[in-house]
Formats: sequence, C-alpha cells, structure tokens
Amino acid sequence: MENNKLGAGILQISTEERAVNYRWEKDADKLDKNISIVCMDDIQNLVNDGWTFKTKMPIREGMTLALHPFISKCYIDINIAEDELFKDKFNCLGRVVKLLGAKSFEAKAVFLEAKTRIIDATGNINYKLIKADASYKKSEEEKYAKTYNRKEIFLGEFTRQGYEKAKQLIKQYKLEEDLNYIVEQRNPDDGNTFSEQNIAVDLSEELNRLTECAFSLNVLKGVFTLNTNVKQTISTQKKIIVETKIIF
Repeated sequence: MENNKLGAGILQISTEERAVNYRWEKDADKLDKNISIVCMDDIQNLVNDGWTFKTKMPIREGMTLALHPFISKCYIDINIAEDELFKDKFNCLGRVVKLLGAKSFEAKAVFLEAKTRIIDATGNINYKLIKADASYKKSEEEKYAKTYNRKEIFLGEFTRQGYEKAKQLIKQYKLEEDLNYIVEQRNPDDGNTFSEQNIAVDLSEELNRLTECAFSLNVLKGVFTLNTNVKQTISTQKKIIVETKIIF
C-alpha cells in the first residue's frame, strides 16, 4: 500500500493506476486525510498480514470499506456498517451489564433525526436536516425500535473478575464516557452499590464519523465511481441512541 496509510479509516478500492494517479487530480488535496485509495493487490497484502473483512459479497473494485472501530485489524463494507456496528454495540452493552451482576437488562434503539450532508464549492461539508412528514419519522422510529431491542434476564452473579473484564470491554468499545459511571458505581470495594440504572448511549457516533470521512470522496466525484447505495450511506448522518433499563 505504497504512499497510502495502512489502517486508514476508509479504503476506496480502485484500479492500480487510479490508486496512484488520483493525487494529480484537481482538488485531490481536499480529500480527507484518513482515506486511502487502494487496489486489489493492496487488499491481498492486508489479507496476508492478517486483516479480515466483513462483507456480504466478494471484495471488488469500487467498494468502500470502513475501519471497524471495535475489532482490531478489520474492515467492513460501508453499506452494512450501520447494522454491524449497532449490533456490536448492543452486544457489548449486554455483556458489560451481565459482568456487572445485572439481573435484568432492557434496551431499545430510538431514532431522533437524520441530516443530509452537502459539500460546497470549497470542499466544506454542511448539513441539512431532513424535514420529513410524521409518517416518515414514525416509520424510522418503528424500524429501529424493532430491529435493535433486547430484554434479558440473568442470575445476577457478580465477581471481581467480571468487574475487571467489564472495564476492559468498555475500553475496547470506546464506551468509557457512557459507562464509566455505572462501572464505578458497581465497584465491589464499595459498600453501597446501586440496584437500578437507566442510561442512554449514542449508537450512531462511530458510524457518523466513518461516513463523514467517506463523504469527502465526493470532492473527486469524477474520479471514483460510487454506487447508489454507497452514495446514500455516506450522504446521511443519523442521530440514534439506545435507551436502557438495568436492574441489579
């Protein structure tokens, strides 16, 4: 991956020639610095180096891959990133509260809003709130609430080993800001740990960061061919949270 950044946030797969020559295109300097333009040989080199790829189809030229924020040495097809990352975060929450001795855990995703990214003549990204009718918002709310929801019952066992593992998990999934408080409150060295907690965690933060990075590919729209699904994915910023109820 000569002259490209190994482990970049976004990989855009192109031809071997384009992976080199794009640098001389007008506005190439406006491309997000966390994007690497690669060819299929570069992808094979990553495979040989132990990298994995989450996709629903064989990797090919034209695909846009995003660096998985939670799994080491892993890229994911940008088109399935939302579902994969949301499920990963849900699973992490479930594992953490179980390790902290929860007896029950309820969680559901809540859709708040969506915005469209727009790139201006200077290459800056602006946002326009999608003003849709009530039926659209209700449809989105129902879709996310149905797709990402969970209700689990546990025995409530709590050990120091589990407590330490929970701290490791929230660090791996970059959830310290959201979950540090609840972990601290469950410290087995404290005599008065709480028995119930309701928290809200941002589901869409990592996805938005990756799609915003990929969106800058539009500064070279005449150079890279993005399919309709990719264009839609990277043009949309969503605000989705997960509301939880935990009983210890």
